[in-house]
Amino acid sequence: MTSSPSLLRLLRDDPRAAELATWPFDFEPGPAGDGRITHVEPVRLASGEPLEAIAKDGGGGTYFLCGSGDGEDRPVLFADSEGSAGIVGADLRAALLLIAALPCAGQAVNLERQGHVMDETALAALRQEEDDELSEAAGMEDLPERRAEFLDRLGLVPPPLTDLLVLAREAAALDSSHVLLNEHGDAYRQD
Repeated sequence: MTSSPSLLRLLRDDPRAAELATWPFDFEPGPAGDGRITHVEPVRLASGEPLEAIAKDGGGGTYFLCGSGDGEDRPVLFADSEGSAGIVGADLRAALLLIAALPCAGQAVNLERQGHVMDETALAALRQEEDDELSEAAGMEDLPERRAEFLDRLGLVPPPLTDLLVLAREAAALDSSHVLLNEHGDAYRQD
């Protein structure tokens, strides 16, 4: 179900939400409908479904909504500038929750696949480790407050970390049906 109002519209209309999305969450929303967001090279989905670029990251990566339709209920794919791509959320709401509230979601899914038990305590420790690294590197000691403000501005209430892990698993399950190809037909690595 599409969020109401549109999360992209909220990001585009609220300068503070856009600022927080960009830093510290590395999701810089682009302007609506003018085609200014471009990836480092031409890309397409192997399925032939359309891609809509909606945001960039600081390293040249691009976030795309995948598939037909105008809503935000489409999977969100992230393609980096080095040839890797993967689904980061089954829809935009899930992607933004994971990006902000559990940025280590991919790592948690990988650890789970290796047999680690990822309960609330393990997820909190993993997130804290990542938060500490970002806080130290950026001199940002107010990351939890920024996270809370960002989610609040978008009207997103973060569920328990174990529920966020479920969202991450759902996203990972969509990877194989969303293969990204470059202009030469070479597939991006799925991470």
